[in-house]
Parts: sequence; C-alpha cells; structure tokens
Amino acid sequence: MRLTELKQLQIDPETHAYLVISFVVLICCLIGIATRPTSYLALLWPANAALLAVFLRFPHLNLKGGWLGAFCAYLFADLLTGNQLTLTLFLTLANLISVIVSLFFIRYFNINYKYYNTGFTFIHLFGIFAFAGCLASAAFAVFTLPNIPGSFMTKEQLWVDFGLWWTGEMVNYILILPLILAFPRHKEIRHFIYNRRHKSYRLTYYLPILSVMLCVLLTHIFVGPGAMLYPLAALIWVALTYRLFSVTMINVFVVLLSYHSLAQYYLAQNEIANSSTFISIRIGLFMLALSPLILCIISQNRNELFKRVLYLANHDSLTRTMNRHFFFQEAELRLKQAKKLSFSVIMLDIDHFKRLNDQYGHHAGDGVLQQFVELVRCNLRSNDLFARIGGEEFVILLWDIDPGEAQYIAERIRDLVQKTPIYQAATKPLHITVSLGILHREAPQTQNLQYLINQADQALYRAKHLGRNQVVLAS
Repeated sequence: MRLTELKQLQIDPETHAYLVISFVVLICCLIGIATRPTSYLALLWPANAALLAVFLRFPHLNLKGGWLGAFCAYLFADLLTGNQLTLTLFLTLANLISVIVSLFFIRYFNINYKYYNTGFTFIHLFGIFAFAGCLASAAFAVFTLPNIPGSFMTKEQLWVDFGLWWTGEMVNYILILPLILAFPRHKEIRHFIYNRRHKSYRLTYYLPILSVMLCVLLTHIFVGPGAMLYPLAALIWVALTYRLFSVTMINVFVVLLSYHSLAQYYLAQNEIANSSTFISIRIGLFMLALSPLILCIISQNRNELFKRVLYLANHDSLTRTMNRHFFFQEAELRLKQAKKLSFSVIMLDIDHFKRLNDQYGHHAGDGVLQQFVELVRCNLRSNDLFARIGGEEFVILLWDIDPGEAQYIAERIRDLVQKTPIYQAATKPLHITVSLGILHREAPQTQNLQYLINQADQALYRAKHLGRNQVVLAS
C-alpha cells in the first residue's frame, strides 16, 4: 500500500485510541518487567503513570478503546512473563484502579491539569495521585492478591507489601507523569532547534548538570544511608537554571541511579528486599524528586511574572507599543553604542483625532489607535523602535537605514493609513490620515535624542501647517 493510500485510510477514534494506548502501555510494562531486581519487585513500573499522563495530555484517547487497549496490554505483558491468568487479571485491575481513581478526583476537584506548571496545580496533582490513586491501587492489591494461589503477596507481610506497592507507585508517578506532561510540543521542538543554531551557551550553563553527574557518581562510590542527599544541592541548582522538561529528565536519571546504588548496597548487606528499608528509600527518593520540580515551577512562574510586569511597565497598555521612558532608554543606548550608522527619527500624529473623539466617543478613538498601530507596525522591521509618546502622537526610530529608504517607509505608512478604513462595531467605517515629520542623521551625533525628536516634531508641525496627510523632511 502506498503512502498516499495510507494517509487516506481513516481509522475510527476508538480503534486509534486502542492502538496507541496498547502500544504505549505494553512498552512501559516491558520496561518495568525488565527492571525487576528480584522475582517481583520492579525498580521502575512506568505503565500506570504513563497511562494517566497520556490520558491527561491527549483527552481524545480517553475512550473505551483506549481503556480496552490498556487492559489488553497489561494482560499480555504479564502473561508473557509466565504469570497465571487469575493473578495477572487482578494485577491488571490494581494497575488500572490507580489511573481510574486519579482521573476521578482530578475531575471531581475540577483541576485544570493543562496548566500543571502554574500556581498550586502541580501540588494538587501530586496529592491526588499519591494519596488517592496510588493508595487505592495498593489497598486493592493487598486485599486481593494474597488470596490468589501462587501470589507473591502473603497475609503475614500485608502492611509491608502495602507500603512497598504504595511508595513504589509514588516514585513511578513523580518520575513519569511530569516527564510526559512537560514534554515539548512539536512547535516548541522546532523553535528550540531553530534557536539552538543561533544561540551558544557558556560553560557555566552546563555546570549544574555536571555537578549532578558528580554527585550521582559519589552516591555510587560512597554508598550508604546518607547517599540519597548527595545530589540535593545540585538538583536545586538545576531547578533554578533549566526548564521544567530538562529538570524532569535529570530527575529520572538521578533517582534511578541512586535507587540502583542503594538497592545493591542493602541487598549486599543481606537486607530482605521487601522490608521497610525499601519503603524508606522510596519515600526519600520521592521527596528528592519532588523538591526540584516544585522549585523549578516556582522559579519559572516567578520569571514569567517578572517578564510580564516588565513588559507592562515598558509598553503602552492600549496600543502595546513602547512607552516614552522605554523608547528613550533603548534609543539612547543604541546611539551610545553605535560607531557610524545612519538612522531616521519619524514623528507621527493622527489628523483631527480630537474631532474624532468628540464625534464618536473615546471608545472609538481607542479602537482607531489600536488599528492604526497595527498598520504602522506591519511596515516596520524587527529592529525598529516604535513608541507612543502621548495621545495620538507616536515616534519611530529607523535604525541602520539610508535616507531614501526611510522616506519611502514614511510615505508608505501615510498612503496605507489613508487608504485603509477603520472598522468599528457601532459605527460606519472611519477614514483617517496621518502627518509625519522625518529627520535623518548619522550616528554618533553630538545632539541628544530629545533634540533629534524636537527637530522631527518641528517637521511634523510643518506637515500639519501645510495641510496634513503628508511627510515633511526636517531641514
């Protein structure tokens, strides 16, 4: 069958969900089975956390077909390793209960899991899967599996088995769930690859990950009860340096290697594999992984909030152009750093704007300003500066440009504003014009920026005096 025919082949949503979920769960189950250091104690069982994360991130897969695919994958993976059908059936139910209960409480408390990395959403998710999903799964397992012939669980060690199952699931969820939820989308991956070609990092950028690797190595060499704390400081450094997805990957690396080192150490000390020692280790690893995730989310939220506040402080709230203070700051910095570049300053003023406000109201005037700004911005380059300095007056700094091109841009803006109607919801389309004064200079200059703007402003007033809707070059 050709590729074009495959693309035209339509699969119903239930079948699509079945195929995708069964494949994901089967691969995760086989990974978990491959990490069993003893006959039943898996070092990592990612299937349950992966299933919940996929259902959260891709709700269109949360269908009957998806659940059937997960059920079949659990059964097939466990039967493949030689378990009895009855035991396999109850193990599958215990695994699914973890996901079912977690999804129920997420919907019950109306948690917007799409914004897991904002506010306290991640803490709420952590509470649900740790104290609801994992707890329910462990309770179901210890109350059913010891009664099945050939089970690895016994009634004599009921609480130990409960603790091992519960804490093991908690570690699985804290590693796998954030990893899948934070995995970059297609657009983000393309943006990252594109930016990486143009961006270079200093050596200090890689120091946190190098420190993590060193700490994990020390955990393996000097293994003991305190080895779990070796990577803590390095993980804090990582959380304050890298993005959330990078932190989740580093978390998986640290926790799995630390768990392997500690497990080998205690097994060599003739400790029983299903003893409270491993419960303590898993709780410690869970807290070790949770700390950098929370710190990273707090740090990212703080940085995003700072960027938002800084943007609002430097831009006009109505038109989203630069405000006067930010424009002067950026323009003076360019003039100070420039060696010998030509630039142009353009002053713009919408003609008869006060009359428009009086006739149609200030709300209509605000809409005119916003649409006018979009018209102007479409005719500027990415390195040009554009600011609102008051009312209907704007200023543009065209950087590294010859006089002819600057004159052409100014005339193009004037012509476009004249020909483009401004549409308002409650009124008929409005037609406006704009007057422009332009000044061209070579940098650096002895005059300051305010003097240059005053010269362009005088040219603007001459344009107004000569009849408006024209461009006047400053003498």
